[in-house]
Amino acid sequence: MATSGRKTVVQVSTDGTLFNTVQELNEAAATIEGDNQDITHFGDDFVRRIQGLKDTSYELSGFRNPSDINGQEAILDAFLNDTTLHVKFLGDGTSGFQQEVKVASFEESSAVDGTVEVSVELEGTGPVTRVTG
Repeated sequence: MATSGRKTVVQVSTDGTLFNTVQELNEAAATIEGDNQDITHFGDDFVRRIQGLKDTSYELSGFRNPSDINGQEAILDAFLNDTTLHVKFLGDGTSGFQQEVKVASFEESSAVDGTVEVSVELEGTGPVTRVTG
């Protein structure tokens, strides 16, 4: 059953136990990829593969809110201090993924005819855990 994207919740934590919602986001994506390795040999008619390492990334964007101390500012602090964060990506608002991450980029942008916006990329470090609501 389809769910509305407006219900998506992204939360971060510095310790993996107390999570806070990142405020004013309007786009979020979680990507989980597997590095499939070709193991085809002579005599095979089709490619054979095994899965090697898995990798994850999270893309977040929205309106910049410096007063979001436990969300946007926690992400920026983790980036500036080279510390890890924990992220919960809940696509339907209650179920999704949880993982320890490193902040790969934190971008703030603005235009004379627009708003101040933020764009963040997080990269997973370690296993993904499923979250069920």
